[in-house]
Amino acid sequence: MSEYNRLYNSLRNQILGRHYAAGQKLPPERLLCEDFGVSRITARHAIRLLQEQGLVERFQGRGTYVRNIKPQKVSIVNCDFSNSILKNASHLKRKLISCQKVSPPPSITEYLNLNKNDECLLAKRLDIINDEPAAYDRAFIPIKYSSSINDKMLIKIDFFELWAEAENLNISYGTESIEAIGANSEAVEILKVKPDSPILLTVETSYDSNGNALAVFESVYRGDMIKLTSTNYRGDKNVKITN
Repeated sequence: MSEYNRLYNSLRNQILGRHYAAGQKLPPERLLCEDFGVSRITARHAIRLLQEQGLVERFQGRGTYVRNIKPQKVSIVNCDFSNSILKNASHLKRKLISCQKVSPPPSITEYLNLNKNDECLLAKRLDIINDEPAAYDRAFIPIKYSSSINDKMLIKIDFFELWAEAENLNISYGTESIEAIGANSEAVEILKVKPDSPILLTVETSYDSNGNALAVFESVYRGDMIKLTSTNYRGDKNVKITN
């Protein structure tokens, strides 16, 4: 690796990792040369690369400052959460908030075609990107389909696939509704956002080939960190719609 690439990569990683905050001044060229053992020409070349990438801004006589970089949203494509995360946000971490048997609210009872007094498993999970809460979900799963579920499985990004295989479920299709809403008190507490901040609420129901509902997943996404993308096929053309 060339010297300027070594310096460039180091500074770039520190900027993206927020070691240097937006508006903060980078060390002067003299110190960069001393710390990395490079020449002034090499240091200037590395900084010029950062500037071309839009990461820093140089001011004559004042120095080089980190620009305010708008975070890129993570795309969840075609409702395929696990593969989308593995491709677009492999650094995501999942934390289990709670897991318990509950009497579900009437809307979930209706989705799952349960009797009035039937219980289901409710697992609440938080997804974290770059140490920031990005999303959380509420998974409602009938008790008869929950014998294999444990805390370790619940925090796996590919939980859905692992659960379906463990319970020997033949998941044939699913339905999803998407709604843009303002953050309620629960979202404010979990996602650390301001009241009424824009969030996305999705409700996904999975069915077997006989039309039996197997689970309901209510997911809440921060609007400033996550976007939902779908691809529709019309004739020979793809039309990509971003929500």
